[in-house]
Amino acid sequence: MLRFFPRPINCRVLVYGAPGVQRVLIADDNTLVLRMIEKLLSGAGFEVTTARDGMEAVEKVFADPVDLVVLDVNMPRMNGYQTCRLLKNEEATKHIPVVILTGNDQAGDRFWGLEIGADRYVTKGAEPQKILQVLKEVMAEAAKRTKGGPRERPKASADVLARVNDLLDRQLYEMTILSEIGRVTRSVSELDQTFTSVMTLVTRAADYTIGAMAFVDGEELEILIALQRPCATQVVDAFKAKLLEAVAHEWKGAPFTRVRARVFTPKVGDPDEKELQGFTAFPIPTGDSLRGMVALAGKTMARTAAENRAFLETVANQAHIVTESSRMLQRLAHLAAHDSLTEVVNRRYLEEMLRKECDRVGRYAGGLSLLIIDVDHFKNVNDERGHLAGDLVLRDVARVLKDGIRTVDTLGRYGGEEFMAILPQTEIDDARLLAERLRSAVETHAFKLSGKPLSITVSIGVAHYPEESIASAEDLVRASDQALYRAKQAGRNRIG
Repeated sequence: MLRFFPRPINCRVLVYGAPGVQRVLIADDNTLVLRMIEKLLSGAGFEVTTARDGMEAVEKVFADPVDLVVLDVNMPRMNGYQTCRLLKNEEATKHIPVVILTGNDQAGDRFWGLEIGADRYVTKGAEPQKILQVLKEVMAEAAKRTKGGPRERPKASADVLARVNDLLDRQLYEMTILSEIGRVTRSVSELDQTFTSVMTLVTRAADYTIGAMAFVDGEELEILIALQRPCATQVVDAFKAKLLEAVAHEWKGAPFTRVRARVFTPKVGDPDEKELQGFTAFPIPTGDSLRGMVALAGKTMARTAAENRAFLETVANQAHIVTESSRMLQRLAHLAAHDSLTEVVNRRYLEEMLRKECDRVGRYAGGLSLLIIDVDHFKNVNDERGHLAGDLVLRDVARVLKDGIRTVDTLGRYGGEEFMAILPQTEIDDARLLAERLRSAVETHAFKLSGKPLSITVSIGVAHYPEESIASAEDLVRASDQALYRAKQAGRNRIG
């Protein structure tokens, strides 16, 4: 059984590139393979030390630094991937080159071996001289990187087992945070909730007061800001200015045509901080361009240890990816449900909403009313002013109608120059009053094309569900359409 020594380890210095024998540690649980590799390297003039598993390898590297570590993948207690990740994440050993030497030769094995920080990945089936050549190349490259300078062990004495446990705990801590951030995108689809959830998880890695994500979208910049604690208005303003300055420093394109910012505030309370402190930003690149940025600030951020910077960069990148995914999903959902010209919902969404509202009618009083709204003489606008002018008119009409309905109502483009408004919990008389307000709002609106005034009116058909002859969503649409026809037959610019 492997024994760990509780006494402190004495420090010593090993010099890269100094005259003398280079030291190699080999870890493999197969005795035959271990002896073959040991014989190969000893015959080439290397001093070799061996270990039967990853835990023993870490112990020996901490006790007596080496010039190269060769690791098998499949070992008990701690495999080669885990051992490599530990060595590469420890400040005192991360510069020691690691070669993964294994019988596994699948693409996934090679990828993972390099992904966890190994310098090379070599299969045991390779010719001995090829293996030896690779090991020599790796040590030569490492010596060149360090330029022959001294390499010291950790100055603080430590129990090896305790240090290994610390490293394992740190790895588990980091992987847990990243995993929880990734899980948000699978459980939350709404952007605002995704952002606030992710930024709350970021507090586990950095105790910040104010944080933000910036998203570059063509010539536009969108910024979401989260306050973890109340802070003074001047702090938020200073943070925005700092963030814009950081983005401008990284951005290589033309100035943004539009910058939007939203702030998510915590519960009301006295400001904890009255001036901006400890600002740090993490650019999120895509190739040579900037995709966005994560920024954090607060008095505690000023004391963030330098060694945590790499982990915070990983957290920032993961958090941005998850939030950007939610942002894109929300945009795709918006595009799928909205008319691209008028920005109100489209016909498919209207039909689905109408069926749902008809199903819900029995649960509340007032029933359901429906308006079908048609722009009068719209063909004349297209014929006389052109289709581009017609598009501008439809956008303006949609804006006037949307401003006139209630928040519980749904307005959409039903087709061509026709709009539909779904009015839940609305009796027929109230629906007719709302329809009249909409008709009047369009009639009195100052429409202009190329600076010239244009008179636009609408006709509106109104129907209510349920009624004696209206027993379904289809019946309701048919009744509204018939009412619209009567309004147009009666001279237009009126309610039917």
